[in-house]
Amino acid sequence: MTDVEGHWSYFCNFVELSEGLTFAEDGDQRDARRPPELILKDGWHFVFGGDTCDKGPGSLRCLETLVSAKKRYPDRVHLLLGNRDINKMRYTSEFTDEEVRKISSDTPGAYWVPEDKRVSPWSYFTSLAAHAEGKDMDHLTHEEIRHFCTKSNLMRYHLKYDMGSDGEFEFRRQELAHMSERNLAEVSDEEVVKSYEDSVAEDGVMRDYLRLAEIACILGSTLFVHGQIIGNQFYDCGHDGVAWAVGCVPSDDAATFEWVSDLRDWVKQVNTWSRRSVGAWQVQPTWQRSPSAPTFEEWSHRGGAGLIAYGTPATRVPSVVYCRWLEGNCMPKSPWPDLVKHLQDHGICRVVVGHTPHGNCPTVIPHEGLSVIMGDTSYSCMKSDLAYAGDNRGDAVCEIALEGDKCFVRGRTGYVDGLSCHRQVVHYAAPGGCDGGGDPHIGIVQPRSEEVPEDKRFFVKACLAALEGYDARYLLCKVDGFTNTYQEESPDEVIRIFGSHSILPSNKTTREDITSFGEEFGAGFSGAEGDVVERIFRRLDRNHDGAVTAHELRTACIDSTVRVALQWTFPDTCLEAPFFDFLVGMALGRAFNVNLEEVFTELDANRDGMALALATPETESRRFDTK
Repeated sequence: MTDVEGHWSYFCNFVELSEGLTFAEDGDQRDARRPPELILKDGWHFVFGGDTCDKGPGSLRCLETLVSAKKRYPDRVHLLLGNRDINKMRYTSEFTDEEVRKISSDTPGAYWVPEDKRVSPWSYFTSLAAHAEGKDMDHLTHEEIRHFCTKSNLMRYHLKYDMGSDGEFEFRRQELAHMSERNLAEVSDEEVVKSYEDSVAEDGVMRDYLRLAEIACILGSTLFVHGQIIGNQFYDCGHDGVAWAVGCVPSDDAATFEWVSDLRDWVKQVNTWSRRSVGAWQVQPTWQRSPSAPTFEEWSHRGGAGLIAYGTPATRVPSVVYCRWLEGNCMPKSPWPDLVKHLQDHGICRVVVGHTPHGNCPTVIPHEGLSVIMGDTSYSCMKSDLAYAGDNRGDAVCEIALEGDKCFVRGRTGYVDGLSCHRQVVHYAAPGGCDGGGDPHIGIVQPRSEEVPEDKRFFVKACLAALEGYDARYLLCKVDGFTNTYQEESPDEVIRIFGSHSILPSNKTTREDITSFGEEFGAGFSGAEGDVVERIFRRLDRNHDGAVTAHELRTACIDSTVRVALQWTFPDTCLEAPFFDFLVGMALGRAFNVNLEEVFTELDANRDGMALALATPETESRRFDTK
């Protein structure tokens, strides 16, 4: 299991599904107020792929259950460090009373947030004061802004703007209320903050997780890491623009790295490095000197700074924690052949990763004797709100189970009544094991050809079990930015279409789901919604000139997928909403009794034919500057 991200119901779904895990307590544990004991059956190992918390009201129960299991089964439970786990090391230095007192207009935002999206703490507090006082930001006094410089607001700022966890503060309040059988109103901001502080204090559950977890794990012929083994988004990807993340052991400050060619030796060394980093953080948990600029160097004056940097999108060294490897449209992408050979030479025939959400069940990427399995399904059913308000997973759950040389993927894609998320039973043996077994069709992608354009190519996502009168069939998937198109087909039809260079015709099973592929920091849009906003704009901007004309916006609003994406990304349309939110509400003709022609006339106030540019912190402050 990987990327549970505070979704306690998903954790319980997984345990119910799993052949290797059970709860010690009888009955449904989804409403448990205390974490139940996890029982690992004899002969099984359990690997948790990282990212325990942040996206749901169950983070404490998830953490406590995992840590307890690790302590009771130290040799058979393996906890991996995800970026959402590592960044909790920041709590001890960035959320202190001293840091709150120091905040000024010169306090920088985090260096790993792109400059054009970076928001400073002072700017955030200014926006809170402007809203509360009903004033323009330029007319606020220093004292009015200073009033909002509190520890709880500082935590909200970081969760939203540089941790990809907008809404997590209220999720924690909900969990504390549930666990103590109180109303939400009885849980104060101060209690929420203290819960975070306690988690990273001596004997805190988050500190225990960081101390017990590791970067990489090898069991038999399978390598487990949180992110990926190869990437092209690192600070320095060498001369060819792509870097292997396996084999890189960072220096203590993670400014440089040493290459270790032996794979198992690399696992030992990189895990030793992470443990040493956590130890340095425990010795020096606060800033030696607070950052004065948004740079890697300025954010390095604290214990464990190298590991913290390793878990950010601006890592200086290739990282197996913050790493992804997909095509530009987010379709699956095979690792480089020389990396495949390197892994095979060390007895590895399978790599299991998380971090990057990829639809409603795991994605298998086979490549000549090696399979990469992407196990993060945290955005299986966007806006399902099934287990709680903000639930993007629904009840989708799959287990990746290794039994000897076999790898089985079994579970369900999820179902939510009234939405486009339909439950399908997944059960198959994944290809790529050392014995060459498994279903050979899983993971294959339609070959590129003149007859099948890039945006029409499908891949085989899963094998669906024969149930309720249906024969076994395949679930196919096509990814295009923020949409996943799913379709069911018979084995014969898959072979025919994939071998004939033909476009797959739609049928009654075809459906489109809005999805996300992980957080993008900054600009007020974090997490899944930020990812979708970026992709919506790129889809609207058909000539890729950085602006959208009235004609382009009018054309896009006819696209049902774009309309659905906008509707759930921006559910509230009012004058207090950010510029892009308000604009979308107008463009969709919701909450305003006007037609589209009137909308475009109003938007194009200077009659230059331009309706909007993508919202930035600057354009949000100039909310109605239609240029």
